[in-house]
Amino acid sequence: MIMSTPSKDISFIIDGILFEYDEEKNRINIQKHGLSFETAARVFFDYDRLELYDEIHSTDEDRYNTIGDLNAGGMVIGSAPGSGTEIIFVVYTERQRHMTNGKESDVIRLISARVANSFERGLYYGKRY
Repeated sequence: MIMSTPSKDISFIIDGILFEYDEEKNRINIQKHGLSFETAARVFFDYDRLELYDEIHSTDEDRYNTIGDLNAGGMVIGSAPGSGTEIIFVVYTERQRHMTNGKESDVIRLISARVANSFERGLYYGKRY
């Protein structure tokens, strides 16, 4: 019998934007893709990123895919510029969180993050397929 332990939601703020993720999913994402959700959140500071609505996976909640540069905003995190590994693909959803002060706040819930494949990098750099 497989015993599952309840996972824990982790929240953090970068430059006033609230993010959250599932601790276990983050651990698995790091093992599988070598990229933590806290690092992947930097993609939201790339003002040239691509945002795509994920109609196929939006049955229970609206999901979005974004393709962007980890090094946006002047913070170099990824590999050497130009290597292509700084361009990543992130899956997320947007939620409302009720704060302890009674107000609601928008939160970006990170679901998955990986290095973009060659097709996705081509989309990001404006190539036509």
